[in-house]
Amino acid sequence: MRKLAILLVIFALAVAIVPLPNTSAQDGPTGTWFGTWPYTLPPDHHLNAYASGGPLQNLGNVYREMVELSPAFYFWSTDTFGDVLAESWGFTEDNSAYEITLKEGLHWSDGDVIYADDIITTYALGRLVGWSQFTYIESVEQVDDLTVRFHFVNDEPSALAEYLILREPIVAGATYGEFAERALALFETGATSDSEEWQALLTELREYRPEVYIASGPYTYSLDDVGDAFMTLHWQPNSIYSDTVQFGELKLWAGETDATTPLVLSGEIAHSTNVYPPATVDSFIAEGLEIITVPRGYGPALLFNHARHPWDIKEVRQAVALSIDRDQNAFLTNGLSAYGTEYMSGLLDDNVTNLLSPEAVDQLDRYEFDTERAAGLMESAGFTRNADGLWADADGNTISVEWIFPQEFADFTSATLDAVEQLNEFGFDITERGMPWQEVPEEIRAGNFDLSVWSWASGSPFASRQFWNPIQRWQTDLAEDQPGLSIDLDVELNGETVNLNDLINQVNAGLDPGVARERASQVALIINDLMPYIPLNVILSAEPFNTDLIAGLDEVDESLLLNPTGTDHFIKWAIWHGTLRPAN
Repeated sequence: MRKLAILLVIFALAVAIVPLPNTSAQDGPTGTWFGTWPYTLPPDHHLNAYASGGPLQNLGNVYREMVELSPAFYFWSTDTFGDVLAESWGFTEDNSAYEITLKEGLHWSDGDVIYADDIITTYALGRLVGWSQFTYIESVEQVDDLTVRFHFVNDEPSALAEYLILREPIVAGATYGEFAERALALFETGATSDSEEWQALLTELREYRPEVYIASGPYTYSLDDVGDAFMTLHWQPNSIYSDTVQFGELKLWAGETDATTPLVLSGEIAHSTNVYPPATVDSFIAEGLEIITVPRGYGPALLFNHARHPWDIKEVRQAVALSIDRDQNAFLTNGLSAYGTEYMSGLLDDNVTNLLSPEAVDQLDRYEFDTERAAGLMESAGFTRNADGLWADADGNTISVEWIFPQEFADFTSATLDAVEQLNEFGFDITERGMPWQEVPEEIRAGNFDLSVWSWASGSPFASRQFWNPIQRWQTDLAEDQPGLSIDLDVELNGETVNLNDLINQVNAGLDPGVARERASQVALIINDLMPYIPLNVILSAEPFNTDLIAGLDEVDESLLLNPTGTDHFIKWAIWHGTLRPAN
């Protein structure tokens, strides 16, 4: 096995020939971007990128890359990448590895040069915390000051690995270097993730609280910038995009749909990625706001706790799928900006015919709304309706359970309320309970629920990443003491017992799209049969833009609007390059 190591490099000469940071150009742009994100407050809010409550949660996929840049940006319309930190990238000649070379003259906000060892640091700690990249990456090697080589497991390349490598934000070695050195030394010993030493270092890393957020992007912030009502990201002069961005600060109002709706209407929020019900969108239009519809790349899913009866019974889960009118659920979730899931494959419907074989598509059970068929499945599982019309087992026990949902999420709330009403009409006895949105994921991770709702699929063009959510996200990617969904991942395939987690991980290994299609077909048919969760619908994002505050929306390339709202949201590229700018 190749060793993950940092090569010792003498930087004196390199620093001498690299352009100095822009420390004198302190007069940046003066305009303000008025956005929103549902961040938490300190001390729960902190600056550690490798712990819950850090930048990914509190800036989200949309705004984190305003502070920490990735090597490249992905364009969905053309399946190509645009350069950000990287000057060049690609597979090695024999396809056994992947290389990226950084641009010269890049600086962190503290004036330090961005070097390849920052990437080594990023991935050393990524390996420590268990990033999915290491399903495909065996080791990471620094080639020179600016170049890093990612060696693939068994020398097998992966198009998904390329996407993950190029889209991962790079962190500053000045912040995490000590932890990276210790992690690399630990890996040298052959320690495994379940060892006491590994877990001790991981715990220490997660408890680490940096005092300063060192940025490669054009903005940064401190915890003093985080207030009850809004947080502010401030322009910094040393980024590759410091001279092109047109906003001097990004003001992000706190909250989800209910909290941000009046602020959008009053003009205090110029753009929002929150999900708004149709009536609210109509009110935005009436106020003269532009509405941009872009894919979200996900939708709400009914999540089962498989450790609790009767959700451990496949026929019951299938009956649930059949007893919810998903078209109705979609309309009540987000009006015409949502549609009911058709294929029930674990993949977004728009991607099914491209990512699966025609034979597999034909075999998929569409679970069309059919309460009679659902009743037959319940009876086959040993349930009958009692005098009150409720399904009960042989001992007379009804299916009386609770469904928890994030009360601030308008889309997940609406999907929940409608699904509960339909299921209760069918004969279940379900009580819905709204909770603060931050608490619901914790309850899911801990297995403290019967039913819940969260997203399924993901804003990714790769089948394995769509399958990842929710099966792996809420089970295999959790800590050992977190049971999550408790799905039995040992499944039958062609008369043999195989591991569903392993199958998902292997879908996009290699570069042959035909092989990926066959592997994805196997996983899709397993999910379609087991119904480990119910993909209720897919949401489109109707995002309000206040053109009295933001100019340049009409100059954004329409193809860029095909990017989903997740990791590749179009406003990143448009803000970096100054296309979106203050109206005045």
